[in-house]
Amino acid sequence: MHKLDSVHMGSQISYKKIFIVGCPRSGTTWLQQMLAKHEAVIPIKRESHIYRLVYEPFTYITRLDAQQRWQRWRYFLQHFGPSALVFGATSADLWNSILKSYRIYQKNNDIGLHHLISYQQLVTLIHQVKQTPGSDLERAQTLVSLILDSFFAQVGGQPQQFLLEKTPFHIKHVDVILNSFPEAKIINIVRDGRDVCASLQARAKTKRWAQYDTKTIISQWEKCIYLSEKFSLEPAFKERIYSVKYEALRQNTTPELRHICRFIDLPMAPEKLRQIVASCSIEKIKNKGAGQHVNQGNIDSWRTHLPKEHIDLWHQSAGTTLARLGYSIA
Repeated sequence: MHKLDSVHMGSQISYKKIFIVGCPRSGTTWLQQMLAKHEAVIPIKRESHIYRLVYEPFTYITRLDAQQRWQRWRYFLQHFGPSALVFGATSADLWNSILKSYRIYQKNNDIGLHHLISYQQLVTLIHQVKQTPGSDLERAQTLVSLILDSFFAQVGGQPQQFLLEKTPFHIKHVDVILNSFPEAKIINIVRDGRDVCASLQARAKTKRWAQYDTKTIISQWEKCIYLSEKFSLEPAFKERIYSVKYEALRQNTTPELRHICRFIDLPMAPEKLRQIVASCSIEKIKNKGAGQHVNQGNIDSWRTHLPKEHIDLWHQSAGTTLARLGYSIA
């Protein structure tokens, strides 16, 4: 196992990192499953949300005023404590929130940092990182790096292998990821927002996190599109971000997956590629449908699954974006 001694030096292991991002319910899990079939790929099997749980709190929590804190009082109490709710969060509150979040998500056994390292490892890393020079935000990024390194080392990762992380909302942190990891690449999946909406509404039958109203889903989808286009246009990033439409991946899976493998420099023999595509076919998934992790994966399912008033709202609010991306609004 790799020993992490000098945390001030940042990442201790050299290996490629691939982050799959996009709006939730856009096919990110399906793509992760296909890439994870390759022996050179080491996947984090569940969404880590590592940037939301470790990095993001340091970007805004301490700047929230009392009214903003009380608007989210349950969240503040649970993650930062009563003192942070009343008087504002301190640096110590933010670091402790990482440990609190670990326990909260570990109990639910869904997303979270417990898929990467143990609680005691996290305690140790936080203690070490807090002793290093720099701002809390810089230390938080160092902690992200060391958590990923710890996971990679514990599963026996080798320098020639790829770490694969899939958390759709990491699209908000693409710039931080690419600036922090020169070896990292981003795969962004774009799906017709109306199908995203239909899939979220189906998933909401069994998962509270998916229970958004249509206006919120539209806003969320448009923000993901905006961020993906913004980062892709930046000269420093454009060669390290690959955007693929879900519809293209669904209709022409083999050639599209081949393009993705070439982008991330993952060698893939033609026969191996065909085997992976066949084994991960959405049609073969038995437990799918409303309320399941995989709904149906169909294209244009919104036409029969969304009420007319929701479709009209999409066209009124996001019709320009849909059309610009090549989606019919007829």
